[in-house]
Amino acid sequence: MYLALKHLHLTFVVLSLLIFLVRGVLLFMNSSMLHKKLLKIAPHIINTIMLVSGIVLAVHLGMKPGEQPWLMAKIIGLVVFIILGVGAFKVSKPLGQKILWIDALVVFAYIISVAITKSPMGFFG
Repeated sequence: MYLALKHLHLTFVVLSLLIFLVRGVLLFMNSSMLHKKLLKIAPHIINTIMLVSGIVLAVHLGMKPGEQPWLMAKIIGLVVFIILGVGAFKVSKPLGQKILWIDALVVFAYIISVAITKSPMGFFG
């Protein structure tokens, strides 16, 4: 069960990053594809599965964010990533879009580094 949950979670982490990258490229190209229903709905589905699989994995392993500082850091990082990501697609100024999008990618990389190192410092440690 553990390996299936882990692989499901990791698969959707990769899908989340890929769709964020694709949507960012489309945003910067001013592509009308960005407004297609599939590209508006897919990130929500992918991110929901990623989040639910992560929660189920943590519960399966008996991990609690209050007892695992690195897990709490991932959760906080996810909230920051979501805020920056939403901002990147809502802000009307191209420079603001780019800054928020790049910041979101840096936070995503931080979350991955926290998951790998099991340290709340991630790549800062």
